[in-house]
Amino acid sequence: MSTRPTLTREDWIQAAQRMLIKGGIDTVRIDNLAKELNITRGSFYYHFKSREDLLQSLLINWRARATENIIQQLGSSPYSPSERLQQLLSLPFRGNAAREAAAFEIGIRGWARRDPLARQAMDEVDSHRLRYIESVLKQMGYKDQQAHDTASLIYAYQLSISIVQPNLPTAERFEQHQRIIQQWLNVPTD
Repeated sequence: MSTRPTLTREDWIQAAQRMLIKGGIDTVRIDNLAKELNITRGSFYYHFKSREDLLQSLLINWRARATENIIQQLGSSPYSPSERLQQLLSLPFRGNAAREAAAFEIGIRGWARRDPLARQAMDEVDSHRLRYIESVLKQMGYKDQQAHDTASLIYAYQLSISIVQPNLPTAERFEQHQRIIQQWLNVPTD
């Protein structure tokens, strides 16, 4: 007689993430998740009070994995500010994990277009990411306004790199990416 593995809260969050990526927020329903995980709804209620609790947890998990953890890793690295920016900008080219993260980001942003909870989380993440990029640019010698404006440009580029020309060969996209960021890494003079 086989026993089913015990699901964790993280298992439910990961299943919700996969469902969001595949079908949008409307498919992230308790019944759909239970069917996907081949388990009863009771397991869900052991970990979450409600669907809203799961959705909040999904947003918290996204912020931690896609923002907080990355900034913390870069901040504790021995890299120079320029190297930290290069590391950050190389994230979209890091294989399957990068593609999954981009798909999750797109799912969150689609959800945020019509849900205040997701919109608030997205706005907070965007602000945090922009402040981080701006702080790195200032460490590189950019003046306040230049750092602010360049951070906005870099962030817009960072968000779009995974969805613009996705069918170009990765090597070609990465070469172009390298040329673009090299331009940003040259500290502008007044």
